[in-house]
Amino acid sequence: MILRDSVTMFSGRRPLEQGMGGYDSIFLSRLGASAVQIGYVNGIQSLLSLLLAVPSGLFIDRSTDIRKIYYSSFLLSLPAFIGLYFTSDWRIYLVMMLVYTVALSIQFPSQLIIDIDSMEDTSRVSGLGFHRTITAVAGVASPMLIALAINYFGGLESADNIRPLFLLFFFADLLILYLLYRHLEPVNIEREKESGSLLDGLRSILESPIQLKLLLFSEVTTLFVMMMISPFRGIYQVDIKTATLIIFGWIGVAEPFIDVFLSIPLANLVEKYGRKKTAYIGHVFGILARLLLVATPVSLPSLLIMVSVLGSLEGCLYVGMDAYSQEAILQRVRGSYNGVKNLIAGLIGIAGPVIGGYIWEINPDLLFWIPVAQWSLIAFPILVILMERYSVDGNVLQ
Repeated sequence: MILRDSVTMFSGRRPLEQGMGGYDSIFLSRLGASAVQIGYVNGIQSLLSLLLAVPSGLFIDRSTDIRKIYYSSFLLSLPAFIGLYFTSDWRIYLVMMLVYTVALSIQFPSQLIIDIDSMEDTSRVSGLGFHRTITAVAGVASPMLIALAINYFGGLESADNIRPLFLLFFFADLLILYLLYRHLEPVNIEREKESGSLLDGLRSILESPIQLKLLLFSEVTTLFVMMMISPFRGIYQVDIKTATLIIFGWIGVAEPFIDVFLSIPLANLVEKYGRKKTAYIGHVFGILARLLLVATPVSLPSLLIMVSVLGSLEGCLYVGMDAYSQEAILQRVRGSYNGVKNLIAGLIGIAGPVIGGYIWEINPDLLFWIPVAQWSLIAFPILVILMERYSVDGNVLQ
């Protein structure tokens, strides 16, 4: 996990995120795509994710060799980066991202299973804190190095100056594939002789305990909001809040920098004071981060760096809730759970980026008020219910 995610962080990306280091929307806009077209690009990707969500979940639930299908997903994704490097039209960009989406529909769920099984429940919080610290070391310098490299090639005004990023992603994933091939141990899961159908997978979620349904609802609404805003976050920071390329680089540096120095100490605080209290504090930091993004005046874009700092503090203190979320999902339904989650997120997320594009054209600030409302009025009440009624200080009730 640490080797793989360190390489991912060094390339300027984040584990289990489809984005291209925050430069996606800027690259698309420099290719000539409008805000609505950027929304459609992301909406079509969501449509494909929707079509693949449950089939990929059931495929993983029926597979006994998780390592093998994990390898295959990386082999499928590599050509997409070469295509992205050569693309000169936003439509070709879309085609390449659809290939990448197919690969991720297998890669992310299988990776989640591998990650969960790599730690014992009793040491999960400290393990996640240690993982966050070490991988962040690789991510501290890379955002600024990437920003300086783009600046060397000519800055953010042209797609050609951003294009070399895709070669970096290609070689990073090629290295990850090599590391996995050399070091990843077999991940074999015993399955029942009879494989479940699509309806069986859906039924396993519908018949799950109420806490799992609440967790699913919270995650789905959070994903939906992210689908609305993520295509426009980079443009918002650069074109609306007037962040320079150097500030944009510092935004990328701030999060891993905080992780390096505070992940383990804050994980120890989670262990000392409990998952529940620290999750509440972390959630409040998340609300403040979302609020500050909108409230930052155009005359002081350097405040956007503090948005990353608050977001990192949220993540460090939220490891208890992250552990709860992993432990609440039984291994036998993890593939189905992620498939159904992606199915529901796809149903509402196909239109999400398009809606986001239209809201952007009305008022970009209005678009970024939405995550403030969702994190405050939906995610936080569900967190309180899960912690107070369906856990013992953040530990899953047995």
